[in-house]
Amino acid sequence: MKKIIAAAVATAFVAPAMAADVNISGLAEFYYQDANGTTSTGYGDHAVYIKASTETATGIAVSVDMNLTSEGEDDGSDSINLSGPFGTIELGDTSSATDKFDDRNDTDVVINAISLGADDAAIGWTLPTIAEGVTLYVSHTPDSVDNTGDGVSGSGFGLQYANGPLSVAYATNEGDADTDNQEYVGASVSFGGFKISAEQLTDGASGAESKEKSVGLVYAMGDLTFSAAQEETTDDSDAVTADVTFMGIKYNLGGGVTAFVETSSDDRDADADTTAAGIAVAF
Repeated sequence: MKKIIAAAVATAFVAPAMAADVNISGLAEFYYQDANGTTSTGYGDHAVYIKASTETATGIAVSVDMNLTSEGEDDGSDSINLSGPFGTIELGDTSSATDKFDDRNDTDVVINAISLGADDAAIGWTLPTIAEGVTLYVSHTPDSVDNTGDGVSGSGFGLQYANGPLSVAYATNEGDADTDNQEYVGASVSFGGFKISAEQLTDGASGAESKEKSVGLVYAMGDLTFSAAQEETTDDSDAVTADVTFMGIKYNLGGGVTAFVETSSDDRDADADTTAAGIAVAF
């Protein structure tokens, strides 16, 4: 009798977990790098991604992302997502409005040369579709930001319109402090294997703003992908503080394996020349 009771108790705990669909994937990268004459080897991203999804009795789709990753500030990491007629609500470490549609030119694997400094958020809400191709997104982070990566307190609003090969977006974050304000604008167009993107992030209080502006080109030809990008950063006096150029090649070897070579340089920093080659495995 005791065994039957124990089995019943165990089943009560196991059954809810079995009711969810669980998917496990991952990524590992190894590279050899030369940074202005100094050589090194190492891992880039290496992570295991666990996603479980289920549905409530009222038909609300619920999913949980649990990421065991080498970087603690990955966008869209540990979070709970609720989807229904109200749209999709993301709770946890998610994207702010300016972070939702950015990094159109972030195509590098390990160098991390071209990446806008948009903030994370604690709550994100993708509203129900009001028109074909239109995405509305609202974000919020309360005063306490200990669990939101590099997020700052405040609220944001973003809008993206996509129609075939064209995508344009605008977003703004209003921080509790004026110095945390951000504004983003970006656009991309694709044709004949090419993708061209341009974007700008303005960061800081009015009259004391810094800007990151980037343009990029990606060309895919079979298993080969070529990419190039240029990013310029200016301070509140419009003086150029960084002028980064990036070029990269990726080759799809099949089975989730990609070989890559990439290089970057900064016209404002003679010690920033970097070249890396390596292999990435996704599963």
